[in-house]
Amino acid sequence: MFDVRLRTLLGSPPGETSYAQFLQLLNNPSAAESSDLDYKGEQYRGGTAGAGELAKDVGALANAGGGTLILGLREDRASSIPQHVNPEPLTDQLRKNYREALVLRLDPPVECDIHFVLEDTVAARPRGLVVISVPPSARTPHAIVGTTDLRDGTLRFPYRNDNQTAFMNIAQVKRAIAAAAALAAGRRDVLDAAHAAVAADGRAAPGPRITVTLTPDLPGAFPTDSASLAAFRAELAAEELAFFGRDVFRSFGVGPRRFIASQSDSRSRHVAHFHADGTAAWATEGPVCLAFTPAAGIAETAESWDSDGVVLRVLAVLRCLARHAASRAAASGTATARLTLDAGPNQVACGLASNRTSSAHMVFSATEQHTATGEAGVLLDAAAGGGSGLVQAAAALLADCYQNFGVVEAEQLTLDGHINLAAWGPRNRDAISRWAQRDDAEVIDSI
Repeated sequence: MFDVRLRTLLGSPPGETSYAQFLQLLNNPSAAESSDLDYKGEQYRGGTAGAGELAKDVGALANAGGGTLILGLREDRASSIPQHVNPEPLTDQLRKNYREALVLRLDPPVECDIHFVLEDTVAARPRGLVVISVPPSARTPHAIVGTTDLRDGTLRFPYRNDNQTAFMNIAQVKRAIAAAAALAAGRRDVLDAAHAAVAADGRAAPGPRITVTLTPDLPGAFPTDSASLAAFRAELAAEELAFFGRDVFRSFGVGPRRFIASQSDSRSRHVAHFHADGTAAWATEGPVCLAFTPAAGIAETAESWDSDGVVLRVLAVLRCLARHAASRAAASGTATARLTLDAGPNQVACGLASNRTSSAHMVFSATEQHTATGEAGVLLDAAAGGGSGLVQAAAALLADCYQNFGVVEAEQLTLDGHINLAAWGPRNRDAISRWAQRDDAEVIDSI
């Protein structure tokens, strides 16, 4: 885990830590600056120079494997140990300015979390620390765009050299680009193999099937030993999964560097493979229905994917897979997710159907497919946490899959992370509303 040292020092993840806990870093030799931890006594100021400094420090951590940048703790220059606290005003505009600076001044952009640690949680004008968590990146090397101005076109590649920020030379940049390309190719092979393995698992029941696979762009690790298997079985057996309920998995086994869970030993509605590097894949029974076609005056029906059912399953499965990567394997940063809708052998091609306007399902896709696949990038911590982060990830994945049917996106979810309640059929609106309230996902109601 990229911030494991800081978590150990604080006793909890940085985003869940109080101001008083951060003060325990002062005069602590174990909290000295290094390649994973950087302190700034003051916030970055506005303007081009401040934006460039922020981009340099965040890019350096990303290029060095991730770390944490803390604004408001001033270190001793000789020892690099934090010695003084300097709480400053915290505003939404400050966070917005930092995010905009990172998007404009880093190429490719770095996905990081900017959170505030309040000195006084009830103060009308809050002051405190800014904590920027920079996870490992699979898109290295990241470059600062512009020396003092975006328009000069200069690219510089920062990195952390112990407790100092330096810039890569040409040879280092070439090696970093080659390493990133090799890693990306290797992770693609892992994704392909995991997706194919769960799809071919003989425990899965025949017929229409949804398969979701998620592979961290940077692998994590969790032990595949007897103790881990026992904890894995107990956790899954007791877990109540959104939209699926309890007792989803009752049978457990071991495969090459993975644990396997299924509903039964044969003809199982659910089969999932949880790999040691954080990759996970789940094949589940696909929701199909007989839906009326739009042909005027003719009461014809066609077998179709129930779009509401597909979206519910993707939300539930994607979160479970992301939690495996983030929690069990301690992977962080980004991941690649793949979704396949497969009508099954000897089955007819299916379109997409919805019952949003009546109790009957109506086909709304112009194209039928026997198999449709989509992919999307996922922020692991956001998807694992549920809520709007999960909705955003699921919406991107569904959109890429649904475009095979001539549909631009799944209208039940928006790409900016909202539940569109008006697009759901009557039988699922209460369930998705309860889930959104419980998981803190924002709901809109637009036609």
